[in-house]
Amino acid sequence: MLTELKVREFGLMEDVRLEFSSAMTVFTGETGAGKSLLVDALGAVFGARASSDWVRHGAERAELNAVIENNDIRLQSLLEEQEMGVDEPLFLRRVINADGRSRAWLNGVPVPLKLLQQIGAICLDLHGQHEHQGLMQAEFQQQLVDSRVDTDALLDVKLAFECLQQARKQLNQLQHQKGESTGQAEWMRSELEKLSALDIQQGLEENLISQVETGQNIAQIQQAGAQALLLLDEGDEGNVRSLLAQASHAIEPLVAYHAGLQSASDLLAQVDALLSEIPPYLNDAQEVALDAEALQSAEDRLAALREAMRRHDMDEVGLLALMDDWQQRLSLLDTAEWDEAALNESVSKAEQDYCAQAKVLSGLRTQAIGDLVLALRPYLDRLGMPGMQVEIEMVCLQDQSSAWHASGWDDMTFMLSSNPGEPFRPLAQVASGGELSRLVLSLKACGAFIHAPAIAVFDEVDVGIGGETAWCVGELLVAMGNERQVFVVSHLPQVASCAQHHISILKTQREDRTITDLAVLQPHERVAEIARMLGGVDTESLEHAKQMLHKGQTVQ
Repeated sequence: MLTELKVREFGLMEDVRLEFSSAMTVFTGETGAGKSLLVDALGAVFGARASSDWVRHGAERAELNAVIENNDIRLQSLLEEQEMGVDEPLFLRRVINADGRSRAWLNGVPVPLKLLQQIGAICLDLHGQHEHQGLMQAEFQQQLVDSRVDTDALLDVKLAFECLQQARKQLNQLQHQKGESTGQAEWMRSELEKLSALDIQQGLEENLISQVETGQNIAQIQQAGAQALLLLDEGDEGNVRSLLAQASHAIEPLVAYHAGLQSASDLLAQVDALLSEIPPYLNDAQEVALDAEALQSAEDRLAALREAMRRHDMDEVGLLALMDDWQQRLSLLDTAEWDEAALNESVSKAEQDYCAQAKVLSGLRTQAIGDLVLALRPYLDRLGMPGMQVEIEMVCLQDQSSAWHASGWDDMTFMLSSNPGEPFRPLAQVASGGELSRLVLSLKACGAFIHAPAIAVFDEVDVGIGGETAWCVGELLVAMGNERQVFVVSHLPQVASCAQHHISILKTQREDRTITDLAVLQPHERVAEIARMLGGVDTESLEHAKQMLHKGQTVQ
């Protein structure tokens, strides 16, 4: 429920603050006073697309603040998903700059505008914003019928369809793979054989390069090993180790007298130990032999590997993955006939399961259609449309598997006959704007709209009606207000008389500027406003307004 709304520099509204209660609140005022602007403000605070025209002329920005009670499970779930607290109430804030850009806050924390829109989808129902257009669409019409169907039956059909889709997908994939030409399969086998012969593994190219470079530099390796060994340990004229021994011998007698000499002696000993480990490696280098056959094999394997990597434009890891993919595809081709038979059986079973669930759903929808048409009748009569006949035509597309969906195989169309004796035609072809408005109100009144938001806004739903029908509209709105918070913008004194709360919208002049003010009316002020709506404030109209207000309040 919306408990408070503050609006600053929004259109003609300079600074407005309103507190709201539950039940039905009516907004009235002269044409052009700004009633539709109030509806825009409600939409804006819940994330409607911003317009620079909303910012009052001369102001830098418009600001809207709203306080709503957080007692809807769907709203609490949304906030938990956003990792936000669910404590009530919720404080919504929207700032719209003069250039049309806007920012949003929730409980003082900056949030994406989309979050306000998601909150609005749960909390706010702007009557006439979507329903008139949506009522023309087959999907929306189906949802109205399905609101009276057991949700388990709808879920069973959805799950059965998902299983059928999965079975069909697997069969299509297999048939596509099976359809690959014999030439393609043979090419894959040939390539796979070539790649397998290379015994590919990660780092193979680097390893082969090392083998080839070693084989190509055998003589240099042997010579380097011999020369290094000579200098290290075998030379006649002072090799490295003999010189190192001489240095150690020179300082050994005096190490006890100088810390530096002691450290040098220790390090020389360590160096000698390390040098003693080098000769075996140099001997290995001297003794390496040229294996021409192994060198040629490594060169050939390296060339073949690089050619394969160039041909397929990938490294060793990519080639290994490619080989694995080809092996799986060839395996599927080899076993395709057996797999295809099994998958065909799976598809057939999934189709049978889907048909069984869809048939049950069709039966439930047939019953729901009868219930909905029957429930609509008294509301259509009360809203001045006794001649209007509504039928819901349902066509079962059981024999057209391409038309099967997660929602079943039924195609539904709302059919309308505005007058007795006239043929039934699709709703979009015959309904006027006023008829659509009252039909939507009738659907809402009989509970056809599922998960209805807690805040309903009706902007001139009573256009084109009057007299006793207008009283009926007021009564329906009051009844709806027993379960939801209802805001109504109206020109009809009958509707205004029924509301529990009444707010007047006035256009005034202040400092040479036009301003829209809103005032909560007390009972005696409501009488004067209803009299104005009747055509003029005089003794007769005031008395009539008192009678209307008394009558309207008796429908509570």
